[in-house]
Amino acid sequence: MRFDLMHVLSNRGRKRPWGELLDDSRRRAELGDELGFTGLWLGEHHFDAEGSDQLPNPVMLLADLAARTSRMRLGIAAIGLPLWHPVRLAEDLAMLDHFSRGRVDVAFSRGILRGEIVNLNPEADRRDEEKSRAIFAENLEIVKRAWTRDPFRWHGERYRIPWPETSWGGDALKDYEDENGHLTGLPVIPQPVQKPMPPLYAVSQQTEGFRLAARQGMGVISSHPAGKKLRALNEAYDEEAAEVGRPGHVSKVAPAVREFFVAESEQEARKEIEEFVNGRFEVIKRVRGLGAWLDVDEDPEDPGLQAMTGFDLMMERDYLFVGTPDSVVERMVRLHDEEGWDHFMLGLGHAPAEALDRSMRLMAEEVVPRVRRATGNEVTSRSGGSAQS
Repeated sequence: MRFDLMHVLSNRGRKRPWGELLDDSRRRAELGDELGFTGLWLGEHHFDAEGSDQLPNPVMLLADLAARTSRMRLGIAAIGLPLWHPVRLAEDLAMLDHFSRGRVDVAFSRGILRGEIVNLNPEADRRDEEKSRAIFAENLEIVKRAWTRDPFRWHGERYRIPWPETSWGGDALKDYEDENGHLTGLPVIPQPVQKPMPPLYAVSQQTEGFRLAARQGMGVISSHPAGKKLRALNEAYDEEAAEVGRPGHVSKVAPAVREFFVAESEQEARKEIEEFVNGRFEVIKRVRGLGAWLDVDEDPEDPGLQAMTGFDLMMERDYLFVGTPDSVVERMVRLHDEEGWDHFMLGLGHAPAEALDRSMRLMAEEVVPRVRRATGNEVTSRSGGSAQS
């Protein structure tokens, strides 16, 4: 059973210097590692004047955090795969795997906001769905081969490596050359610590995305679906995985990111996190519409739903683990028993540092051990905090 943290560099209104966001990230990672949470995940976003998540390069930040932690897995959810040169990305992620001594998890996406995507790779514009998926698939295969093939070579629609009739000179790469001294392949250095590669995921909210992830040997991380909608997505993944085989690192159901805040009273928990939750709700509503937060049989035009606050709507639909230890334990155990959840992605949200510290401690020391006992996943021996798997 996994209890991972999802951290965003939130800076609404751009009121804080970016260096303070960096210090917050270090504080959360160090405390999470001390308390025994099983993982910490970061995302990738660009040009974020709004301040939802001001982190353009999670690989670099995780390299810093790898030196400050020793047990937590370090995940990226997600890298906008079409926005990177795939060989450079394979090299960077392999280096991060070495920096962390094999603690890296990677989730890929095609990108979310058009303004991010087209200003870094206009070809990857998701308005052309077929082309967007083709770019993602080619880049994914290049990353995988770069990690597992020596010599590495690729001749595809967008990349040709090595470039035809290129030479290295000298004897350093003579084993990678033909009789004319032209390169026929290249060594990609380093290879990851984890063999054959780090655990891979896709980030998706769509049926076809779940099916593709299964066919490509990846797990899935989701965020907005709940209820019947999330159930149907997991069923689609299971159907596909039954034919191609389920990757060993994949949980029974896809982990879905849920914000959390644990306090001594329900009122205190809500007070500390409500503003952040409502802000996140409105951002997703603007980008994806109210339907992103609703179930399959609910009408976004329903006046009753439109009148609900983001916090109340999300709480009602199990998007939040907010409350006392008792109420959060009850909700987590119910989702495990009824829906099969065994990998919890816990969004840290945004609140004063001391309040977040208390919330993390209550989750690790009061909630996680009780959820483990209630679900038959109690840890009998551990080297540290209560949330250690």
